[in-house]
Amino acid sequence: MLKLLLEKDICVCEMHEIFPLSHSQVSRDLKALMDAGFLKRWHDGRCVVYIADRSSANPYCRAILDTLASSFDDNPEIGEDRRKLSETMALQVREKSK
Repeated sequence: MLKLLLEKDICVCEMHEIFPLSHSQVSRDLKALMDAGFLKRWHDGRCVVYIADRSSANPYCRAILDTLASSFDDNPEIGEDRRKLSETMALQVREKSK
């Protein structure tokens, strides 16, 4: 999730399409990452949108996000997650959820 959120803002409904988790589990996981200082969020209609907070007040979060941004680019699972994200964006899941 964090790797994708370093690249694009993603709403809960879009994350639900990408990962095989319940809507509530996706929301809990994203909220936990936000509470820890890794993410920021805003509302877009009824959707809650998250993105990695590379300017986080927490220096440890910034360091982890910086490391993650330059890691795992050749990982097949990350590639598959990116493919699913592209498909989800093409379906305009967020626009349909508003």
